[in-house]
Amino acid sequence: MLRASWIPSPLVPPGSRAAVPIVDTARPSRFRSAQVVAHFLALGVSLVVLLVTRGDEDRFARRVRELFERLGGLWIKAGQVIALRVDFLPAALCRELSQLQSQAMGFPGHVARAIVEDELGGPLERWFDVWEEHPVAAASIGQVYRARLREEQAWVAVKVQKPYSAELFAHDMAVIEWLVWLINRLHVYPHMKWADGLDEVRAIMREELDFNYEAGATRRMRKQLRAHGVYVPKVYLPYCTARVLVLEFLEMVLMADYLRVSRDDPARAAQWREDNGFRPALVGRRLIHSFQRQMLEDNTYHGDMHPGNIGLLRNSRIALIDFGSTSFTEADYLQRFRLLMRTLATGEFAKSADLCLMLCASLPPIDLALVHHKVVNVIQAWANRTWVRQLAFHDKSMGTLTMHIMQVLLGYRCTMEWAWLRLHRASSTLDASIIELAPGIDYRKITSAVFARAARRRLEAIVSRVGARRATMAAVEALQQPARLQEYVALQATLIRRQVQVFRGFAGLAGSTLVSAVNVGRLLLVLQVGVVLAAAAAASASGVVGAGARVTQWLGALAAEAIASDPRPLLVILGIDVWIWCALSRLRRSIGDGTVQLHRQGAL
Repeated sequence: MLRASWIPSPLVPPGSRAAVPIVDTARPSRFRSAQVVAHFLALGVSLVVLLVTRGDEDRFARRVRELFERLGGLWIKAGQVIALRVDFLPAALCRELSQLQSQAMGFPGHVARAIVEDELGGPLERWFDVWEEHPVAAASIGQVYRARLREEQAWVAVKVQKPYSAELFAHDMAVIEWLVWLINRLHVYPHMKWADGLDEVRAIMREELDFNYEAGATRRMRKQLRAHGVYVPKVYLPYCTARVLVLEFLEMVLMADYLRVSRDDPARAAQWREDNGFRPALVGRRLIHSFQRQMLEDNTYHGDMHPGNIGLLRNSRIALIDFGSTSFTEADYLQRFRLLMRTLATGEFAKSADLCLMLCASLPPIDLALVHHKVVNVIQAWANRTWVRQLAFHDKSMGTLTMHIMQVLLGYRCTMEWAWLRLHRASSTLDASIIELAPGIDYRKITSAVFARAARRRLEAIVSRVGARRATMAAVEALQQPARLQEYVALQATLIRRQVQVFRGFAGLAGSTLVSAVNVGRLLLVLQVGVVLAAAAAASASGVVGAGARVTQWLGALAAEAIASDPRPLLVILGIDVWIWCALSRLRRSIGDGTVQLHRQGAL
């Protein structure tokens, strides 16, 4: 449980928060899918008008966000997934969709009580001796009540799933699947792998409809983040089901409230900082250290660290809530991403550019030397900006660097993996707090410190087991050798892959040229056979008059003389033409099969 000495004094008066509006619940209409499609058709018309009139992109982006918020349900999560595609969608649209929040509409208290009693299998009073009737918060999938467990005598936050959520999500999922099918049929950015995005939405739907996923993630992160000095609420597992989640209720100040009060009432925020020993720059560094450790060392990270999910405690301590977006990265991909972060910190920018290409989902059949050069230039420009304290935080943030790299890569049709996009979104979400807490922070220095601390933790773990410093240092050195060799092999693989891409490009061009030459040869054969047949026909033609009479008579005379003397050479010529035609056809098929096989091998 949270220590009493860590609980901060209130920053926002308890009665100042607006109550969650309550609306009656109803089963989704049978025509919801048609209504959603109609909304998107109207949005498509607006997009056409925008493109024709060169209208305001920001206004259109806001309209898209408002539509997603009005639809609610799965569209909130789908919009957040779409916002990950910063590599090719307009920045204004991604910015708006990344801020998606459901309209905070609650449902009646008696409905929530019925759901809890149905899930727990008994009257509410059996489990809770205090149940506050009005929800303290509401979101797209449920709402939260404050209550006290009868047996444990602990104040808890009870998250209750909205009724008919499964039906609502099923209707929305059908529309999303239809839209993805339509996009694929129209071949809109086919290299963007829309099917992978659809899988992301399906996974989100599965986890959103079952609170057991969030309960398990919260328990795992509570254990993991204890070593970070970050507090995570306790999960009361016996009371958790697919539709009910019971967590420790934390008395804390939300980062969102602190940022708002700092802007609106700086004097009150300053007094609160003094009363609670709150140092903004220290909290900013702790947040970045914890997030990078989650991402690079633990490989389980909070994917949505926006200010509403960060809690502030006394003496610059922090807490995290809402682990529904907890994620991890596949081991091999994480190894490459970790190496990218380390090379950015150490200034090995050529390696960084190679690793950026390795992190792409697919590469085009072109010479990647120019792409590599431009990525290096982007990284060097970012590194130079990190030394200028007067520049705005946005110009020096890791999110901005990633955005610029992705824009360069997309310009050459290099597509991004969803794993990289998830990491980018998580980092950019945290930036909303860092920009206010520690705007002068140096990401390269912070990242170097993260790797140094990770090395010390590995050393301490070895020392605790071996007990001899000399043996420890030798073991550490031995452990580093495979890592260095692996790094070298990985970078060499990148160079090989780049050369393969170049070869594929030139081979594809050569194949296309050869196919064109074969087609020209076949056309000439057709013309030759046509001339011979026309001449033979002219030999038997009679009564030809007009401007072409002399030509026809001349061809006829030649053909007649050839046929009269010996027709066999003409037949041999026709036979040779047929053989050449067949040979050219086989060659054309072989070129096509070889090109396809080459591309398949390159993709592997």
